[in-house]
Amino acid sequence: MATLEKIRSNARWLLIGFVGLALFAFVFGDFGRSESTFLNQKKENIIVVDGETVHYYDFQTKVEERINQYKGNTNRTFSDDEQNQIRQMVLNEMIEDILLSEENEKLGIVVSTEELTDLIMGNNISPLLQQIPDFQNPQTKRFDKTALLQFLQIIEGDNQSAYSEEDIVRLTQMKKAWLNIEQQILDEQLKRKFNALVSSAVLTNNLEAKALYENNKVSVDFDYVAQSYNSIPDTEVSVSDAEIQKRYDERKNLYKQEEAKIINYIAVNILPDPADYQLIETKLNGLREGLQNSTNVAEIVRTNSDLPYVDAYVAYRSLDENLKYFVDKNPVGSIDGPVLTDKVYNLYKIEGEKTAPDSVKLEFLALPMVMDETALKNLTDSLIQVVKGGVSFADMALSATNGQSNGDMGWMTEEQLTTQVDVYFKDEVFNTRLKEPFVIKSNRGSFLVQVTDKTTPVKKYKIANIQIQVIPSQDTKTRLYNELSQFISSNHSLSALRENAGKANYNIQTDVEITKNQINIGGIRNTRQVIQWAFNSKKGDISDIYECQNAEYFVVAAIENSLKEGYRPLASISEILKRELINEKKGEKLVADLKEKGFNRLEQYAEAMNTTPQSVKFVTFATSNISGIGAEPILNVTATNASAGEISGPYAGKNRVYVFSVTDKKVSEEPYDAEKQIQQAQMQYSYRMYQVLQSSDILKENAKIENNFNRFF
Repeated sequence: MATLEKIRSNARWLLIGFVGLALFAFVFGDFGRSESTFLNQKKENIIVVDGETVHYYDFQTKVEERINQYKGNTNRTFSDDEQNQIRQMVLNEMIEDILLSEENEKLGIVVSTEELTDLIMGNNISPLLQQIPDFQNPQTKRFDKTALLQFLQIIEGDNQSAYSEEDIVRLTQMKKAWLNIEQQILDEQLKRKFNALVSSAVLTNNLEAKALYENNKVSVDFDYVAQSYNSIPDTEVSVSDAEIQKRYDERKNLYKQEEAKIINYIAVNILPDPADYQLIETKLNGLREGLQNSTNVAEIVRTNSDLPYVDAYVAYRSLDENLKYFVDKNPVGSIDGPVLTDKVYNLYKIEGEKTAPDSVKLEFLALPMVMDETALKNLTDSLIQVVKGGVSFADMALSATNGQSNGDMGWMTEEQLTTQVDVYFKDEVFNTRLKEPFVIKSNRGSFLVQVTDKTTPVKKYKIANIQIQVIPSQDTKTRLYNELSQFISSNHSLSALRENAGKANYNIQTDVEITKNQINIGGIRNTRQVIQWAFNSKKGDISDIYECQNAEYFVVAAIENSLKEGYRPLASISEILKRELINEKKGEKLVADLKEKGFNRLEQYAEAMNTTPQSVKFVTFATSNISGIGAEPILNVTATNASAGEISGPYAGKNRVYVFSVTDKKVSEEPYDAEKQIQQAQMQYSYRMYQVLQSSDILKENAKIENNFNRFF
């Protein structure tokens, strides 16, 4: 039962003609209505993948199931941005499931009943199940098959007469959640099989293995000098439009893009003004007297503070410096504040002082929650006698939990026990004798507990804290909104916004590219609504003012341009290509200039480059990132083929020109082992293929996908 807590004639011809017209009107009228219904249904499809549709209702149902599942696992609510991320994740999963289902059907990949059973309760438990807190041991946080089997026994039981109506509702919800988990396990296994099949299709031959061996056979150390391309002004080289166009044509396939919008936006940080600070300070000054004279300090804190009241003593060393100074200078009963730090006011009262252990070393065992009192007492009496008879608490706990937990909770403070369990549990634990097992009942359940050690007594304080964060008042928000609204009304065009934003002390972000599936803009949470507006608007449109990030920002956006799905236009990347070509020409110029000098010592090159020599070690042909340099393929090739002691270069790299001298060259004497190298190469290729398969792009490449997500969210 307790597990449940966790856990839709002329007259004749006229008559014939009239009936015919009526039938015509009926048929074609019905067709019109059917067509309208059909079109409406199409509008309600959130995605269409290779002709297979997913209705908005089905999608939203799955999203709600996933959110409820996460809430159950984490015991917290989710922000708008997190919910949007979950929606995107579910959408991607549904697209992938459809595409994967098509491929699996073609390939004959299935998951048998026996295989699914093994993943749920056999010897190969699904990782997804192992991550669910309800199926983990509370002490070790490791998967507990017993907890899972108990859960399944409850939700699959036929005897509902033993449950209340409320429990039956919960039971129904738990069954629904379980079916969702089971489907996820099935989908994951299908994906795992598909990935394994594709990965295994990538084989390594002897030539590839031999190349891998040769790439790592030679290792060199070298000294080098380098000159940055920034040492030459851009004006010393020229790049033509034809050269940029040619480079673009050569690489066009690299410039595929999603549909995007180019926006400008203004984000106004909604900050409290001086009157808002004064309001909180006045309130806290009014609470001082009540805090001073009241016998129920806890209630005052609970009623007024942003932080919960903690009924616990804290060691002096754990206090911050301000509180240490406060307790050093004042007796019990003293009040300090209100004290302002950043945008937070604190009002403190010293409720008590004592000398006592800061922490206790604790062992405990969570007791079954479905037993009646008599059975529970018999069990705990038996376990206590086992421990008193000489069996260690750890061995007893391991035996009782089938090896899932040894009961060791480590060192715990008063504050930790109060917040993680409750005050009664904390008091009982700190007041008990060492190595005397006993039973505690708390609001988190019943536990068999043993305290094995306590720290040396130290000075401790109990401090009540009323903490209130200063937030903008409605008057402040209204003023900021009206000022921004008036500015937009006076500058209702993109050019006017850009020209006059600075004059009005607004910071406008320009040329910002956003995509359909983006969650937020510029790191500001809850701006998904702005993105949705943008993809339903046209060039030149200016949005309404949106309140974002839990009322911390006002955001207004304007559409500068739209980018169609396909290839990025040359204009959008011409500057990048131009910079690349400029660097190449600078490299050619620097190489030519240095070669003319005819130097034969590295120090001469260093002086000409106005730099000093640097050293690197253990560089092979396969080294992907050279220490202090980064990825520089020209050095991988030239250094491993150079002779020791000779000056090599100059060579033009990505951003610098290099000259180097190999100081040591080692050739591995390990003989070529074809089997070993093939195995190593296969492992590398399989890992790379695994990374590729983590993205659904490989499935989407030839699929026809109509994505209407932005219409709804």
